[in-house]
Amino acid sequence: MSRRTILTAVLTVIMIAIWNARLFLDWNRGRAAIQPAWQSSSPVAMQTSSTEPELWREIKKTVVEEDPEIGFVPTFSQAVYAAHGNRVELPGVGFILSSGVQENEAGEEWITEFLLLPSHGGVAWCCGLTPIPNHEFSVLVECANVPSLPKKIDPKQTAFFVNVEGTLRLEKENSINSLYTLENVEIEFLEMKDVLPPNVLNLCLNQPMVPGNDKSLQ
Repeated sequence: MSRRTILTAVLTVIMIAIWNARLFLDWNRGRAAIQPAWQSSSPVAMQTSSTEPELWREIKKTVVEEDPEIGFVPTFSQAVYAAHGNRVELPGVGFILSSGVQENEAGEEWITEFLLLPSHGGVAWCCGLTPIPNHEFSVLVECANVPSLPKKIDPKQTAFFVNVEGTLRLEKENSINSLYTLENVEIEFLEMKDVLPPNVLNLCLNQPMVPGNDKSLQ
């Protein structure tokens, strides 16, 4: 093979690589323009268009370090320390835990606790909402004393949207070793449209998540 042939082949490969890179950049710009609600290092992490509550932002500042002698040691921000033992309000996405489903005397399923995650970066959407496992901002909601809850939550439901008001406890012993527990809670159920903007896309179907069209969340 002559030098001229080799040089021609190398130049052709370089031109193809440059062309593909340009196409990718154009595609990426267009994708960002139609999908501004996605903002994370994860391709399926979800951001909502609403402002994230200050307490969620403070909770996300928590740093957890591993100590070989005493295990995991969390360091909370001053704002989170100040919230300990006080009534706080946290809107977010709830998920049923296996530890939180029990049967009452009538044999009916009873919701005693669920996991609450921030809608900003705490959940992922592909073919259904799923929690992003992050010990630093997973909040356990104790709700065994909320009598109307079984009528509001289907234990087989993928996710539900709530605003939870309760007393925040840091490092309280609980079933999932969560750093945060909300107790003595009051729960307000929210519509999906109040949490997820319509321009967030379902990546599996490449379609907008228009409120009311998603059967798995109803």
